[in-house]
Amino acid sequence: MGEGSFGQVCSGIEVHTGASVAIKYELIGHPSKPETLPYEAAVYAQLEGVQGISRIHWYGQETNTNVLVMDKLGPNLEQLRRFCRGRFGLKTVLMLGEQMVSTIEQVHGRGIIVRDIKPENFAPGLVEEYQRLYLFDMGLSKLYLDPVTGTHMPFREGRHGVGTLRYISHNGHLEIENSRRDDMEGIGNVLLYLLHGQLPWQGIFAPDIAAKMLRIGEMKRGKAFDDFLAQYPSAFSLFFKHCRSLKFEDKPDYEYLRSLFREAMAKNGWDYDWEYEWWKPGERGTLIPDEYKLEMRFVRPPRRCQSAL
Repeated sequence: MGEGSFGQVCSGIEVHTGASVAIKYELIGHPSKPETLPYEAAVYAQLEGVQGISRIHWYGQETNTNVLVMDKLGPNLEQLRRFCRGRFGLKTVLMLGEQMVSTIEQVHGRGIIVRDIKPENFAPGLVEEYQRLYLFDMGLSKLYLDPVTGTHMPFREGRHGVGTLRYISHNGHLEIENSRRDDMEGIGNVLLYLLHGQLPWQGIFAPDIAAKMLRIGEMKRGKAFDDFLAQYPSAFSLFFKHCRSLKFEDKPDYEYLRSLFREAMAKNGWDYDWEYEWWKPGERGTLIPDEYKLEMRFVRPPRRCQSAL
C-alpha cells in the first residue's frame, strides 16, 4: 500500500472478522533506520477512542520486525485531489476543515500535538465510514503536556522545522518549538492547497535547504500570502488571523474556527451532507469516465467470505 523512510505498509485481512486492515512494519536493528513504530504505537494508545483516529487492532513483534495493525482506510486526500482534477471545490474543503479541526481538538485534548499535518495523512474510511475523515501516521507527534504534572512544555527556539515544509506554520521557519497553534495553521495551509491545487511557495528556487526555509517563511508571512488569501472567502483569512494571534501556550478556539466554515457554508446555501465531490463530482468531474461508478455493494466483502473466516 505504501512505503516511507521508516517502514512499509501492506494490506491484510483479520481472519476472525474478515475486516480489511493495514499492516505497518519495520525491521528491528536496521543500521540506517531508527525504530519508530514502538513510539507511534504508544501515541495511538494515548489516542484510543478519539473520533477520526484510526483504530489499532494489534501491535507487537514478529521475529525481527515491529508490526502495527490498524483499520484500512480509503485513498488519502492527496490521491483524491488528483482524482478530482487537481483541486477540490469550496464546499468539500469547508466540510473537510470542519472534521480536521474537530479531530485535532480531541488529539490536543489528550496532550498531544501532531506536527505533521498534510493531505497524505488524512483519508476517508471504507464502506460505512466513507463520510468520516481519519488522521493517521502519528510518528512525528509529541506530548506538549507533561503527563505527570499537566504543565505545558517550555518555549524553545533553535528547533529545526518538523513536518512537511510545504504545510508547516510560519513559526516552523523561525525554528520555534511547535505547539497547538502550529497544528491549526498547518490545517489552514492544507485546506488552501486542496482548494487551489497549489501554494504560492511551491517550486521556488533556493540554493540550499536553509535558504529555502528562509524564503518560504518570508512568503508565508508576507504580501504574497496575503494576496493569495484575498482570492478566497474571508473564512480563511480569519482562520489564519486567529492562529497567528495565539501565544505559544494558548489553546486555539476550535469552536470559533469551526464557525468560520459553518458561516461560509450557510452563505453559499450548502448543508453538511458529507457527500464529498469524489463521490458526487460537480461540473469539473473526475479523471475517470462517467460510466465508471463506485458502488458500495462491490466494496463490501461478500457474506460467504466473512463466514468462511
